[in-house]
Amino acid sequence: MSEAEVGANKQPDPTEKLRQMRDAYLEIWSKNLIETVNSEGYAKASGMALDSILAVAAPFKEPTEQAMLKMLQQLNIPTSADFAVLAGRITNVELLLDNLDAKLDRIEKLLAGMKAAASAEVGVPMAPERATAPKAAKKTAPNKPTTLRAGGSSKRTTTAKAARSKPRKGTR
Repeated sequence: MSEAEVGANKQPDPTEKLRQMRDAYLEIWSKNLIETVNSEGYAKASGMALDSILAVAAPFKEPTEQAMLKMLQQLNIPTSADFAVLAGRITNVELLLDNLDAKLDRIEKLLAGMKAAASAEVGVPMAPERATAPKAAKKTAPNKPTTLRAGGSSKRTTTAKAARSKPRKGTR
């Protein structure tokens, strides 16, 4: 079939004209609204309307917030203030952990220096694995004398310390 025959056999669509009219109508409205919204007068009018709405809503802001807080407390739902307090506490814990880490690093350096100085005084070289690894607590019999002392004396000294019942001042 040729195009002329297909066009002749085609039924007219009654809604096609309505669709064309609708599209033209929406296009005209779209152009007019875009021009209106982009004008200076519209910006001033919308600004004045917003100011008046905010002025009317201002007295209701605090009672609304109070009612919302009460409702959230009754439902056991945390508020933004609760999250802010929690964030502050977490930040404080992080700072304390950073401070403790720095103190432990300083103590570790001091201990490494003391071990090196003690081994240099005695004249016994430290084993490489003992120089870097932390020293484990050794249990010795109370009356068993130790033959080699760091200070060179053969006199036995007590190495056990009494446990503290109170934490040191100045540490948190």
